Amino acid sequence: MIPILLFITFITCEKNELGNLKYVKTIAGGCFLDKGSSLKNSKIIQNDTLTYSFTNDSLNIFVGFNATCCGEFGNSSSIKGDSVLIKILPTQIGLCNCICYYTYNFKYSGNANAYKYHISGSNLNFTGQIKP
Repeated sequence: MIPILLFITFITCEKNELGNLKYVKTIAGGCFLDKGSSLKNSKIIQNDTLTYSFTNDSLNIFVGFNATCCGEFGNSSSIKGDSVLIKILPTQIGLCNCICYYTYNFKYSGNANAYKYHISGSNLNFTGQIKP
């Protein structure tokens, strides 16, 4: 009887551990800000970037990407099972003759251990495991 109770307790704890990550907000930066205009027409183009960091009970996923200037983008974030899903798609294609580096910082609260991530969009495809 005791081994069965220990097994059920272990499964229950693991489910609670995975189920507590919650989306908080998204902060746009780079060329989304007026300050980002200094990156326009720059000869140095940054690579598309994905980084994540976590402290205590929060997770930050930073996504940076190059796209034509004057564009507009929409984003969404959801958590399905053990995966953080992020989509970044253009809502209006920029017609300016320049490249700009756009950034998003997706913020979550809760324990992020054992979660996977998948970021997708026009020319974006990042997939991996969140590791401490």
